[in-house]
Amino acid sequence: MTTRSSRHHSYGDHDSPQSAAGLLALQSLKGVGPKTAFRVASFGDQLDPFLAERSLNWDRLVEEALRELRRLNENQVKAISIFDPDYPARLRGIQDPPLVLFLSGSLPALAMERMVAVVGTREPTEFGCSATEKIVTALAAESWAIVSGLALGIDGIAHGAALKHHARTIAVLAGGLDRIYPKQHEEMAKAIVNCEGALVSEQRWGTPPARASFVRRNRIQTGLSVAVVVTQTGVVGGTMHTVRHAAAQGRPIFCAEPHTDNEKNRGLRILLETPANRLWEKLPAWKDAEPLCRRLGSEPLAHPITKDNLDQVMDVLRQLVETDPQTVPAERWWPELGPPSRRADRDEVERDDAQAPLFAVSD
Repeated sequence: MTTRSSRHHSYGDHDSPQSAAGLLALQSLKGVGPKTAFRVASFGDQLDPFLAERSLNWDRLVEEALRELRRLNENQVKAISIFDPDYPARLRGIQDPPLVLFLSGSLPALAMERMVAVVGTREPTEFGCSATEKIVTALAAESWAIVSGLALGIDGIAHGAALKHHARTIAVLAGGLDRIYPKQHEEMAKAIVNCEGALVSEQRWGTPPARASFVRRNRIQTGLSVAVVVTQTGVVGGTMHTVRHAAAQGRPIFCAEPHTDNEKNRGLRILLETPANRLWEKLPAWKDAEPLCRRLGSEPLAHPITKDNLDQVMDVLRQLVETDPQTVPAERWWPELGPPSRRADRDEVERDDAQAPLFAVSD
């Protein structure tokens, strides 16, 4: 029997299921994942039956979550609920946004409209290093925030170039914010925070980075961004998972146009030259994405970036911000959710979710 009182819980209460503490409490329960937690939190009359069915004490669950939040606060980390107005609007609009986003650094950095992800291989050639430096320099001059993953290679170069040119940069981590990875970038992580940037993660404090988490965090990089720039990639690697997330979310993709057929440029060639509806045949990370590829059409997925068209690319990025529905709350896509106890509504939501990734893509 739950001891939660019957009083009304207003939005923003620490013990509301829509607060960061409430969502952490729900997700701490065995067998409760993000979808269930979101549905329970979305309907005020569903929490009590949910708790009673499991003989749970809500106040005790929330107090445990609040202790976790107090520990985060002691380490200058903020937990942002998906229901919080501070939650990034663009990220909220993807198919599977994190219910709680952990942040170290500048909260205003996440509110910037001009955010672009810059990603690529961990082992770049001189071409990849040069392309990243030049593209980020141009973006910084236009006051774009640079989003990347703090990895070795292109990620580190992108963050470093942003810092050098006094642009804000956001690093999305695969583990908890106390688990900076790789260790070589601990000083860079501190610099990002000290220079009005941010470190963000969906992983709770103390969680080590796991292989699956690196793939999942890529959707946050693309979800925060209005577009994705790939400066160098081969066929295999995490970058192609990032590109797949970007395509599923309807984010435009730009690739540095290589001058050689180096193996580390092969992924760029495929993205720039292969019809999007055939990418599942070419890229291991896309092997089960044939339905998505069919919806992407017969044109190549990526747009080229060269020395000669960099100014035009900047113009396109500016236009993307002006027409991005995720920056206008009234126009954001959001599924119609039914109460979690009604199976028919869950089926409807699942069908809606299948359509969500391409809501921003025109035919």
